[in-house]
Amino acid sequence: MDIDIRPIKPDEFEAYTRAVERSFGVHPRDEEIATWRGVTEYERSLAAFEGSEIVGTAAAFSFVLTVPGGQVPMAALTAVGVAPTHRRQGLLTTLMRRQTDDAYEAGEVLGGLWASEGAIYQRFGYGLATFAADLEIERYRSAFTRPLERTGRVRLVDKPTALELFPAIYGRILPEQPGMLARTQTWWEQIFADLEHWRGGASALFFAIYSSAEGGDEGYLVYRVKHAWPESGPSVFKVRELMATTPEAYAALWRFCLDHDLIDKIQAWPMRPEEPLLHLLANPRKLNLKLGDGLWLRLLDLPKALSSRRYSAKDRLVLEVRDTFCPWNDGRFELEAGPDGAECVPTDREPDLALEVRDLGAAYLGGVRFSTLSRAGRVGQLTPDALARADAMFQWDPPPWCPQVF
Repeated sequence: MDIDIRPIKPDEFEAYTRAVERSFGVHPRDEEIATWRGVTEYERSLAAFEGSEIVGTAAAFSFVLTVPGGQVPMAALTAVGVAPTHRRQGLLTTLMRRQTDDAYEAGEVLGGLWASEGAIYQRFGYGLATFAADLEIERYRSAFTRPLERTGRVRLVDKPTALELFPAIYGRILPEQPGMLARTQTWWEQIFADLEHWRGGASALFFAIYSSAEGGDEGYLVYRVKHAWPESGPSVFKVRELMATTPEAYAALWRFCLDHDLIDKIQAWPMRPEEPLLHLLANPRKLNLKLGDGLWLRLLDLPKALSSRRYSAKDRLVLEVRDTFCPWNDGRFELEAGPDGAECVPTDREPDLALEVRDLGAAYLGGVRFSTLSRAGRVGQLTPDALARADAMFQWDPPPWCPQVF
């Protein structure tokens, strides 16, 4: 193959988008192409050209990710695909090589993605760092274990009001929740774009906000309703996003969902793996909760990534890390860290743990324990109690969660 890989030009965007969607067996609609154009970073949208035809794609968004005790720049990998006619010829690896090198040279500490297939990206150093909960409950089985006491109220607002008020609520949660992504106004508009083709037969988006008498706006809800009339199936209330800064707002917004008239089921995704709703319900068994993979992370600059977060326990560890795809991360690193800061540098000291970079990516946000990875045969303990010490250092409250799919 004579393939040229380069960033696309603005006038190539439509052909690029159609090539991306073709890889997934989809024909994009004109309004979808127009909507995605607003958040596209052309200089980060790579295309593999065979002559004038685009036969492979890989793009990235420039995000800032909350990590325990801080925030770091992250290359958010998206739009990765290879034409069915050009698969298993090394093109994906070539695109990933270019995209990874570009992000590293740009100074980004992490790479992140939501995987279409988890098996693909582990070989490029990505580890499963967060989980996403899928919830479903029948309305008549959704009673709380105790009566809800609230001083505020829920009110419905239109989209312009939501775009004005919701970012401030999100912004108060963002610094404390590992896994969350900072959003620009352009991204808020993209998330709420609400094309009819994206609704899956449900309504347009509704927006609700919870305000208390003393605290002001404390939470918001974005949802759809899918009715099945007359009696052709269950009517479903679909939670798109629910954010709350107080327990009262959280409970009140969920009660709004669960008490909605003319509804049979309430569904929500992607929610926290440790969703407090489970403990509000009188019969938590009726909350059908399933866990799936969420955000996958890859350490692009290992010393800087480990130095950029905070740790729950003060300690020192030597990690022997294998990274064949990014050899600058391959070797031994000494991490001296605690709640007040961290430093990670190359070392010749004897290692405490041995692992691959993908497994360090899985453990990075504190949502996956080193001891769990060890039981899966993915981390080797080389000194006594090293696993327990690493678990104590990396664990964090709250557990990581990424509510935004990109």
